[in-house]
Amino acid sequence: MPAKIGYVGVDHHHRDPYFSVASGLDLDVTAVCEPGRRVDVENLTAMDERPDEVTTEGQNVSDLVAGASVYEDPHHLVAEADIDVVWITYRSDETPAIVSSAVDEGVHVVSEKPIGRTAADLESIATRANERGVTVAPTMYYRKNPVAMDLRERIQNGFFGDVWTVEGRFNASQLSYRDTTHYIYDYETSRGGALQWVGPHWIDMMPWILDDPIDRVNAQFHEAADDPHADVDLGGVVQFETEGGTLGTYHSGYYLSDRGKDTHFGLYGKEGQALTPVHHDALQHEPTIPLELTSEDPEWSAAPTRTIEYEFTYDRFPAWGDFVYDYFQAFFEGYETGDVPATVDDAVQLLRVLDAAYESAERDAWADV
Repeated sequence: MPAKIGYVGVDHHHRDPYFSVASGLDLDVTAVCEPGRRVDVENLTAMDERPDEVTTEGQNVSDLVAGASVYEDPHHLVAEADIDVVWITYRSDETPAIVSSAVDEGVHVVSEKPIGRTAADLESIATRANERGVTVAPTMYYRKNPVAMDLRERIQNGFFGDVWTVEGRFNASQLSYRDTTHYIYDYETSRGGALQWVGPHWIDMMPWILDDPIDRVNAQFHEAADDPHADVDLGGVVQFETEGGTLGTYHSGYYLSDRGKDTHFGLYGKEGQALTPVHHDALQHEPTIPLELTSEDPEWSAAPTRTIEYEFTYDRFPAWGDFVYDYFQAFFEGYETGDVPATVDDAVQLLRVLDAAYESAERDAWADV
């Protein structure tokens, strides 16, 4: 039987691509909610304008929720609706309370990252979810990205030897391309800007590839001072050190003068190194994603630098690539047992790193995670 889904946050700009995923996975959206507003499910239409660069797939949205029960209160939805999973795309300041209600009702959760504003918002909920066997998962797509998965496997197999340093960059389009009246650009709602919204993907991915948690950070930010609506960080740079001693940097912001993404990941170890953009998106129309590897292994001596070209597909998730679809597929295959790509504990760890980054910037000093 397909999983029965309650969807909270139908006004969110990721709704259309996520509804497309739900349709492809043959999930049954039996209940919907936009908190504080009664949704007219018969007249839902695809979103043509979004506050970021995710493109609309153009499917008939109302068909995907035909016959769904409508709720104005998400807590009533998780308590009353006949659902297995609540799928949340809603404000970071109010999402933890919805997750808490779901845990109380034994309803599993997949939620837009980072699930809360701070780690304190989520820690006690995570403890209860683990005690009760309720799966709560953030949207950490890169754990199903083929390049990231390749790098993680090579780390585990010792390909790079001792890893000295890593560098990451994920820049997105400027605020002028975005609807900054949206709540993701509001401090009280979201706590941060580029680091809190774009940043979680790579702040999670880099230590996941290394299989080595971030232990302390040093961060500085640019504020979105020129925008009359946004009161969050425009972007910034985070230095970090992992528990194992690897040093890293991460550069992220709303900096690009065009739609799309500017990404780069570098890894430098005693026995090898890697350079790759990790992914593009459909807007950039790149045919392949290169992963350039260099190894000191004697078996590589005739060709110590080699490049693997990944031909990403965009059929099931046109916006970013089908690895996003694979992430949700893995969640819905494993949520009943907790065998999912990222857990609530991973979400808490991510928020702890973000907490430390903002603390670091405020104190102008390194901060422990």
